[in-house]
Amino acid sequence: MLGVAASARADGGPGTPSDEAILGDAVGWRIEDVQLRTTYLDQRGHGYQSQDTSNVGVPGSERMYVVQPSALVRVRQSARVTHEIVVPVDAITAASPDAVDATSSASRRNLAVDIDVRSAIRIDDHGTVSTRISAHFEEPLSGGTLGLGYRRRLADDNATIGISGSVTVDGFDNRDHVGNYLGKTVRTTVGASLTASQLLSPTTTLDGSYGVTRQHGTLETPWNAVVKADGNFTDEVLPRDRTRHAMTANLAQHVPLTRTTARLAYRYYRDDFGIHAHTVEGAAYQYLASWLYVRAAYRFHDQTSPRFFATVLEPGFDIKAPRTADSDLAAFRAHEWSLQLTSIKGRGPLRAWSASAEVLRYSRSNDLRITAVTLSIGRVL
Repeated sequence: MLGVAASARADGGPGTPSDEAILGDAVGWRIEDVQLRTTYLDQRGHGYQSQDTSNVGVPGSERMYVVQPSALVRVRQSARVTHEIVVPVDAITAASPDAVDATSSASRRNLAVDIDVRSAIRIDDHGTVSTRISAHFEEPLSGGTLGLGYRRRLADDNATIGISGSVTVDGFDNRDHVGNYLGKTVRTTVGASLTASQLLSPTTTLDGSYGVTRQHGTLETPWNAVVKADGNFTDEVLPRDRTRHAMTANLAQHVPLTRTTARLAYRYYRDDFGIHAHTVEGAAYQYLASWLYVRAAYRFHDQTSPRFFATVLEPGFDIKAPRTADSDLAAFRAHEWSLQLTSIKGRGPLRAWSASAEVLRYSRSNDLRITAVTLSIGRVL
Protein backbone atom coordinates (compact mmCIF):
# COMPACT_ATOMS: atom_id res chain seq x y z
CA MET A 1 0.00 0.00 0.00
CA LEU A 2 2.86 2.40 0.76
CA GLY A 3 4.42 1.60 -2.62
CA VAL A 4 1.16 2.32 -4.45
CA ALA A 5 0.64 5.55 -2.52
CA ALA A 6 4.18 6.69 -3.25
CA SER A 7 3.76 6.17 -7.01
CA ALA A 8 0.27 7.71 -7.22
CA ARG A 9 -0.36 11.05 -8.89
CA ALA A 10 -0.60 14.06 -6.60
CA ASP A 11 -4.26 14.71 -7.41
CA GLY A 12 -5.17 11.00 -7.11
CA GLY A 13 -7.44 11.14 -10.15
CA PRO A 14 -11.10 12.15 -10.31
CA GLY A 15 -12.93 11.74 -7.02
CA THR A 16 -9.81 10.64 -5.17
CA PRO A 17 -8.38 12.72 -2.26
CA SER A 18 -4.91 14.08 -2.90
CA ASP A 19 -1.89 13.05 -0.85
CA GLU A 20 -1.86 16.51 0.75
CA ALA A 21 -5.48 16.16 1.81
CA ILE A 22 -4.77 12.77 3.41
CA LEU A 23 -1.40 13.48 4.99
CA GLY A 24 -1.96 17.13 5.88
CA ASP A 25 0.25 20.12 5.25
CA ALA A 26 3.97 19.45 5.58
CA VAL A 27 4.71 23.08 6.47
CA GLY A 28 5.62 23.36 10.15
CA TRP A 29 5.40 26.24 12.59
CA ARG A 30 7.33 29.32 11.55
CA ILE A 31 7.40 33.05 12.21
CA GLU A 32 6.43 34.98 9.08
CA ASP A 33 6.44 38.58 10.21
CA VAL A 34 7.56 40.67 13.19
CA GLN A 35 6.66 44.31 13.81
CA LEU A 36 7.75 46.55 16.68
CA ARG A 37 5.90 49.78 17.36
CA THR A 38 6.13 52.59 19.90
CA THR A 39 3.52 55.29 20.44
CA TYR A 40 3.91 58.40 22.58
CA LEU A 41 0.65 60.14 23.51
CA ASP A 42 0.33 63.55 25.13
CA GLN A 43 -3.16 64.49 26.36
CA ARG A 44 -4.11 67.90 27.70
CA GLY A 45 -7.42 69.41 28.72
CA HIS A 46 -9.98 69.59 31.51
CA GLY A 47 -13.10 67.70 32.58
CA TYR A 48 -15.66 68.01 35.36
CA GLN A 49 -15.10 64.40 36.44
CA SER A 50 -11.45 65.14 37.30
CA GLN A 51 -10.62 66.15 40.86
CA ASP A 52 -7.20 67.50 39.94
CA THR A 53 -8.21 71.10 40.68
CA SER A 54 -8.01 73.45 43.64
CA ASN A 55 -11.32 75.11 42.75
CA VAL A 56 -14.41 73.00 43.45
CA GLY A 57 -16.88 73.07 40.57
CA VAL A 58 -14.21 73.96 38.02
CA PRO A 59 -13.09 71.30 35.50
CA GLY A 60 -9.94 69.53 36.67
CA SER A 61 -6.90 68.57 34.67
CA GLU A 62 -7.02 65.56 32.34
CA ARG A 63 -3.31 65.76 31.65
CA MET A 64 -1.94 62.34 30.76
CA TYR A 65 1.14 60.83 29.16
CA VAL A 66 1.18 57.37 27.63
CA VAL A 67 4.15 55.48 26.25
CA GLN A 68 3.07 52.29 24.50
CA PRO A 69 5.66 49.93 23.05
CA SER A 70 4.10 46.94 21.33
CA ALA A 71 5.10 43.88 19.33
CA LEU A 72 3.15 42.04 16.63
CA VAL A 73 4.26 38.56 15.60
CA ARG A 74 2.58 36.65 12.77
CA VAL A 75 3.04 32.89 13.06
CA ARG A 76 2.09 30.35 10.41
CA GLN A 77 1.15 26.96 11.76
CA SER A 78 0.27 25.47 8.36
CA ALA A 79 -0.97 26.49 4.95
CA ARG A 80 -4.45 26.86 6.45
CA VAL A 81 -3.75 28.21 9.95
CA THR A 82 -2.10 31.48 10.97
CA HIS A 83 -1.84 33.29 14.30
CA GLU A 84 -1.23 36.96 15.15
CA ILE A 85 0.14 37.74 18.59
CA VAL A 86 0.03 41.36 19.79
CA VAL A 87 1.63 42.44 23.07
CA PRO A 88 1.14 46.14 23.91
CA VAL A 89 2.55 47.67 27.11
CA ASP A 90 1.15 50.99 28.40
CA ALA A 91 3.15 53.17 30.77
CA ILE A 92 0.64 55.76 31.96
CA THR A 93 0.79 58.83 34.16
CA ALA A 94 -2.50 60.69 34.64
CA ALA A 95 -3.55 63.76 36.62
CA SER A 96 -7.08 62.73 37.65
CA PRO A 97 -6.31 59.42 39.44
CA ASP A 98 -3.21 61.02 40.95
CA ALA A 99 -5.42 63.53 42.73
CA VAL A 100 -7.57 60.76 44.26
CA ASP A 101 -4.67 58.53 45.29
CA ALA A 102 -3.30 60.95 47.85
CA THR A 103 -2.14 58.33 50.36
CA SER A 104 -0.11 55.71 48.52
CA SER A 105 0.33 57.41 45.09
CA ALA A 106 0.11 53.90 43.62
CA SER A 107 -1.69 55.09 40.50
CA ARG A 108 0.58 58.04 39.77
CA ARG A 109 2.40 55.90 37.25
CA ASN A 110 0.75 52.72 36.09
CA LEU A 111 1.88 49.86 33.87
CA ALA A 112 -0.64 47.91 31.79
CA VAL A 113 0.20 44.79 29.76
CA ASP A 114 -1.97 42.97 27.21
CA ILE A 115 -1.57 39.82 25.17
CA ASP A 116 -3.92 39.33 22.23
CA VAL A 117 -3.84 36.16 20.10
CA ARG A 118 -5.95 36.09 16.93
CA SER A 119 -6.05 32.95 14.79
CA ALA A 120 -7.41 32.36 11.29
CA ILE A 121 -8.27 28.80 10.21
CA ARG A 122 -9.15 28.30 6.55
CA ILE A 123 -11.55 25.36 6.58
CA ASP A 124 -12.08 25.24 2.79
CA ASP A 125 -11.56 27.38 -0.30
CA HIS A 126 -14.34 29.77 0.69
CA GLY A 127 -14.64 29.76 4.48
CA THR A 128 -12.38 30.93 7.32
CA VAL A 129 -12.93 30.54 11.05
CA SER A 130 -11.31 33.09 13.35
CA THR A 131 -10.68 32.95 17.09
CA ARG A 132 -9.48 35.49 19.60
CA ILE A 133 -8.03 35.07 23.09
CA SER A 134 -6.79 38.13 24.96
CA ALA A 135 -5.82 39.05 28.51
CA HIS A 136 -5.23 42.41 30.20
CA PHE A 137 -3.29 43.12 33.39
CA GLU A 138 -2.71 46.35 35.30
CA GLU A 139 -2.66 47.41 38.92
CA PRO A 140 -6.41 47.89 39.58
CA LEU A 141 -7.85 45.75 36.77
CA SER A 142 -7.47 42.44 34.98
CA GLY A 143 -9.66 40.86 32.36
CA GLY A 144 -9.92 38.61 29.35
CA THR A 145 -11.75 38.16 26.06
CA LEU A 146 -12.84 35.11 24.09
CA GLY A 147 -14.05 35.57 20.51
CA LEU A 148 -15.18 33.42 17.59
CA GLY A 149 -16.04 34.35 14.00
CA TYR A 150 -16.69 32.99 10.53
CA ARG A 151 -16.12 34.66 7.16
CA ARG A 152 -17.16 33.28 3.79
CA ARG A 153 -16.13 34.40 0.31
CA LEU A 154 -18.86 34.44 -2.35
CA ALA A 155 -19.29 35.11 -6.08
CA ASP A 156 -15.76 34.14 -7.12
CA ASP A 157 -14.32 36.13 -4.22
CA ASN A 158 -16.13 39.32 -5.29
CA ALA A 159 -18.10 39.42 -2.02
CA THR A 160 -17.74 38.31 1.58
CA ILE A 161 -20.04 37.91 4.57
CA GLY A 162 -19.04 37.38 8.17
CA ILE A 163 -20.38 36.88 11.67
CA SER A 164 -18.51 37.11 14.95
CA GLY A 165 -19.08 37.26 18.68
CA SER A 166 -17.05 37.86 21.83
CA VAL A 167 -17.29 37.78 25.62
CA THR A 168 -15.16 39.99 27.86
CA VAL A 169 -14.95 39.81 31.66
CA ASP A 170 -13.15 42.53 33.66
CA GLY A 171 -12.48 42.41 37.38
CA PHE A 172 -11.19 45.51 39.15
CA ASP A 173 -10.93 47.40 42.43
CA ASN A 174 -14.07 49.33 43.32
CA ARG A 175 -13.36 52.63 45.07
CA ASP A 176 -15.32 55.75 45.85
CA HIS A 177 -14.31 59.21 44.66
CA VAL A 178 -12.03 59.77 47.67
CA GLY A 179 -10.16 56.50 47.15
CA ASN A 180 -11.78 54.27 49.80
CA TYR A 181 -11.57 50.60 48.82
CA LEU A 182 -15.02 48.98 48.43
CA GLY A 183 -13.91 45.51 47.35
CA LYS A 184 -13.67 43.77 44.01
CA THR A 185 -16.27 44.21 41.29
CA VAL A 186 -16.93 42.79 37.82
CA ARG A 187 -18.05 44.04 34.41
CA THR A 188 -19.06 41.71 31.56
CA THR A 189 -19.40 42.62 27.88
CA VAL A 190 -21.02 40.41 25.24
CA GLY A 191 -20.92 41.49 21.60
CA ALA A 192 -21.94 40.23 18.17
CA SER A 193 -21.44 41.66 14.70
CA LEU A 194 -22.34 41.06 11.06
CA THR A 195 -20.10 42.21 8.19
CA ALA A 196 -20.36 42.21 4.41
CA SER A 197 -18.25 43.47 1.52
CA GLN A 198 -18.78 43.74 -2.22
CA LEU A 199 -16.43 44.44 -5.10
CA LEU A 200 -18.34 46.97 -7.21
CA SER A 201 -15.68 47.19 -9.93
CA PRO A 202 -12.03 46.19 -10.31
CA THR A 203 -11.11 49.40 -8.47
CA THR A 204 -14.10 49.99 -6.16
CA THR A 205 -15.10 48.24 -2.95
CA LEU A 206 -17.98 48.71 -0.54
CA ASP A 207 -18.30 47.15 2.90
CA GLY A 208 -20.47 47.58 5.97
CA SER A 209 -21.13 46.16 9.40
CA TYR A 210 -23.62 46.10 12.25
CA GLY A 211 -22.65 45.36 15.83
CA VAL A 212 -24.53 45.10 19.11
CA THR A 213 -22.94 45.02 22.56
CA ARG A 214 -24.48 44.29 25.95
CA GLN A 215 -22.67 45.32 29.13
CA HIS A 216 -23.56 44.40 32.70
CA GLY A 217 -22.02 45.16 36.08
CA THR A 218 -20.04 48.12 37.36
CA LEU A 219 -19.86 50.45 34.36
CA GLU A 220 -18.73 53.64 36.10
CA THR A 221 -15.11 54.73 36.57
CA PRO A 222 -14.45 54.34 40.31
CA TRP A 223 -12.54 57.59 40.86
CA ASN A 224 -14.85 59.78 38.74
CA ALA A 225 -16.74 62.42 40.69
CA VAL A 226 -19.72 64.75 40.20
CA VAL A 227 -19.83 68.09 42.02
CA LYS A 228 -22.87 69.01 44.12
CA ALA A 229 -24.44 72.45 44.41
CA ASP A 230 -22.88 72.89 47.88
CA GLY A 231 -19.39 72.53 46.37
CA ASN A 232 -18.70 68.99 47.59
CA PHE A 233 -18.15 65.89 45.43
CA THR A 234 -20.15 62.68 45.16
CA ASP A 235 -19.53 59.43 43.31
CA GLU A 236 -20.38 58.86 39.68
CA VAL A 237 -23.23 56.33 39.30
CA LEU A 238 -24.11 54.59 36.03
CA PRO A 239 -26.83 52.02 35.25
CA ARG A 240 -25.67 48.43 35.61
CA ASP A 241 -26.80 47.51 32.09
CA ARG A 242 -26.01 49.12 28.76
CA THR A 243 -26.87 48.10 25.19
CA ARG A 244 -24.91 49.67 22.34
CA HIS A 245 -25.53 49.58 18.59
CA ALA A 246 -23.13 50.61 15.83
CA MET A 247 -23.46 50.58 12.04
CA THR A 248 -20.66 51.36 9.58
CA ALA A 249 -20.23 51.81 5.83
CA ASN A 250 -16.96 52.15 3.89
CA LEU A 251 -16.41 53.01 0.24
CA ALA A 252 -12.93 52.82 -1.33
CA GLN A 253 -11.89 53.86 -4.83
CA HIS A 254 -8.51 53.29 -6.48
CA VAL A 255 -7.25 55.44 -9.37
CA PRO A 256 -4.62 53.40 -11.28
CA LEU A 257 -3.43 56.35 -13.36
CA THR A 258 -2.18 58.27 -10.33
CA ARG A 259 -1.76 55.28 -8.00
CA THR A 260 -4.13 56.94 -5.55
CA THR A 261 -6.77 55.37 -3.30
CA ALA A 262 -9.51 57.33 -1.56
CA ARG A 263 -11.68 56.00 1.25
CA LEU A 264 -14.86 57.44 2.77
CA ALA A 265 -16.41 55.96 5.93
CA TYR A 266 -19.48 56.65 8.06
CA ARG A 267 -20.46 55.27 11.47
CA TYR A 268 -23.69 55.68 13.43
CA TYR A 269 -23.84 54.83 17.14
CA ARG A 270 -26.61 54.78 19.73
CA ASP A 271 -27.12 53.26 23.18
CA ASP A 272 -29.78 53.11 25.85
CA PHE A 273 -27.99 55.77 27.92
CA GLY A 274 -29.40 58.18 25.33
CA ILE A 275 -26.15 58.80 23.42
CA HIS A 276 -26.31 59.20 19.64
CA ALA A 277 -23.15 59.75 17.59
CA HIS A 278 -22.21 60.30 13.96
CA THR A 279 -18.67 59.82 12.65
CA VAL A 280 -17.42 60.65 9.17
CA GLU A 281 -13.89 59.84 8.04
CA GLY A 282 -12.01 60.43 4.82
CA ALA A 283 -8.56 59.13 3.90
CA ALA A 284 -6.29 59.32 0.86
CA TYR A 285 -3.42 56.95 0.08
CA GLN A 286 -0.78 58.00 -2.43
CA TYR A 287 2.13 55.96 -3.73
CA LEU A 288 5.33 57.99 -3.82
CA ALA A 289 7.27 55.01 -5.16
CA SER A 290 6.52 51.34 -5.73
CA TRP A 291 7.62 50.65 -2.14
CA LEU A 292 6.53 53.84 -0.35
CA TYR A 293 3.15 55.51 0.23
CA VAL A 294 1.71 58.35 2.31
CA ARG A 295 -1.70 58.36 4.00
CA ALA A 296 -3.56 61.51 5.04
CA ALA A 297 -6.81 61.19 7.01
CA TYR A 298 -9.43 63.36 8.70
CA ARG A 299 -12.21 62.25 11.04
CA PHE A 300 -15.17 64.23 12.41
CA HIS A 301 -17.23 62.98 15.37
CA ASP A 302 -20.41 64.47 16.83
CA GLN A 303 -22.22 62.99 19.83
CA THR A 304 -24.94 63.80 22.33
CA SER A 305 -24.72 63.30 26.09
CA PRO A 306 -26.61 60.67 28.15
CA ARG A 307 -29.89 61.60 29.81
CA PHE A 308 -28.25 61.75 33.26
CA PHE A 309 -25.25 63.96 32.41
CA ALA A 310 -24.79 66.89 34.82
CA THR A 311 -21.85 69.09 35.75
CA VAL A 312 -23.58 70.23 38.98
CA LEU A 313 -26.16 68.26 40.99
CA GLU A 314 -29.03 70.30 42.37
CA PRO A 315 -30.04 70.03 46.07
CA GLY A 316 -32.25 67.06 46.87
CA PHE A 317 -30.94 64.85 44.05
CA ASP A 318 -31.65 61.11 44.29
CA ILE A 319 -28.52 59.51 45.74
CA LYS A 320 -29.28 56.25 43.87
CA ALA A 321 -30.06 57.84 40.50
CA PRO A 322 -27.56 57.61 37.60
CA ARG A 323 -25.27 60.62 37.19
CA THR A 324 -22.02 61.47 35.47
CA ALA A 325 -19.91 64.48 34.57
CA ASP A 326 -17.42 62.46 32.53
CA SER A 327 -16.25 64.56 29.59
CA ASP A 328 -16.03 61.41 27.44
CA LEU A 329 -19.80 61.04 27.82
CA ALA A 330 -20.60 64.73 27.32
CA ALA A 331 -22.00 66.23 24.15
CA PHE A 332 -19.08 67.34 21.98
CA ARG A 333 -17.65 67.58 18.50
CA ALA A 334 -14.20 66.20 17.73
CA HIS A 335 -11.70 66.58 14.90
CA GLU A 336 -8.82 64.23 14.17
CA TRP A 337 -6.04 64.68 11.62
CA SER A 338 -3.32 62.16 10.89
CA LEU A 339 -0.42 61.78 8.46
CA GLN A 340 1.48 58.52 7.96
CA LEU A 341 4.45 57.53 5.82
CA THR A 342 4.89 53.76 5.28
CA SER A 343 7.21 51.53 3.32
CA ILE A 344 6.02 48.15 2.04
CA LYS A 345 7.73 44.94 3.09
CA GLY A 346 9.59 43.11 0.37
CA ARG A 347 9.89 46.12 -1.92
CA GLY A 348 12.46 48.81 -2.47
CA PRO A 349 15.78 49.45 -0.75
CA LEU A 350 14.62 48.16 2.66
CA ARG A 351 14.09 44.69 1.18
CA ALA A 352 12.37 42.51 3.79
CA TRP A 353 12.17 45.40 6.25
CA SER A 354 9.44 48.01 6.57
CA ALA A 355 9.19 51.26 8.49
CA SER A 356 6.35 53.62 9.36
CA ALA A 357 5.94 57.00 11.03
CA GLU A 358 2.63 58.63 11.97
CA VAL A 359 1.60 61.91 13.58
CA LEU A 360 -1.94 62.31 14.93
CA ARG A 361 -3.70 65.36 16.33
CA TYR A 362 -7.09 65.10 18.09
CA SER A 363 -9.15 67.94 19.53
CA ARG A 364 -12.70 68.27 20.74
CA SER A 365 -15.04 71.05 21.72
CA ASN A 366 -15.13 70.33 25.48
CA ASP A 367 -11.43 71.08 26.06
CA LEU A 368 -9.43 67.98 25.26
CA ARG A 369 -6.42 67.77 22.98
CA ILE A 370 -4.25 64.77 22.12
CA THR A 371 -1.02 64.60 20.16
CA ALA A 372 0.35 61.15 19.32
CA VAL A 373 3.49 60.06 17.48
CA THR A 374 3.96 56.43 16.38
CA LEU A 375 7.10 54.84 14.99
CA SER A 376 7.27 51.23 13.84
CA ILE A 377 9.63 48.83 12.16
CA GLY A 378 8.94 45.34 10.86
CA ARG A 379 10.54 42.47 9.00
CA VAL A 380 9.27 39.55 6.94
CA LEU A 381 11.05 36.35 7.97
